[in-house]
Amino acid sequence: MKNIQEDIKTGNFKQAYLLYGEEAYLKQQYKHKLVQALNPEDDTMNFNHYEGRNIDVKELIDLCETMPFFADRRVILLEDTGFFKNKCDELADYMKELPDYLCLIFVENEVDKRNRMYKAVKAAGRIGEFVQQDEKTLMRWAAGLLKKEGKMITQRDMELLLTMTGVDMGNLRMELEKI
Repeated sequence: MKNIQEDIKTGNFKQAYLLYGEEAYLKQQYKHKLVQALNPEDDTMNFNHYEGRNIDVKELIDLCETMPFFADRRVILLEDTGFFKNKCDELADYMKELPDYLCLIFVENEVDKRNRMYKAVKAAGRIGEFVQQDEKTLMRWAAGLLKKEGKMITQRDMELLLTMTGVDMGNLRMELEKI
């Protein structure tokens, strides 16, 4: 995660990013940060978004080969494709020769680290695994959010809140907004 934050901060982006794991809230936050940093003006001509398992790989590769139109880069966001669970050799081979202007962002729930796509993305870019946060981390994060709003919470009340909401960051964030 720190490497991805560093890329966003410096503006030196890799050609591929893989965001995966159980913690959906963090995954979505990083996805939005990356897309915003790579496509700051909401350029719809050079940004494509695909979701689901029915993506035609040949069509995707053709799109990757299309030069950006009046922009520095083409950004393609791919969500829940299954490329990292099932075999996708054609795309894995293509990952070795990505054009300089292209940035691929993969957002997946499940990943097999032995998969060729995983190894190809690791070679071409960065991988961020978003695991369920422990209670201590969640307490610090929630206390920080409340502090920004000028509110405080005791340790005991925070523990009670976590037992009521669970450890899902998205759910906890919504409940904190109500407070």
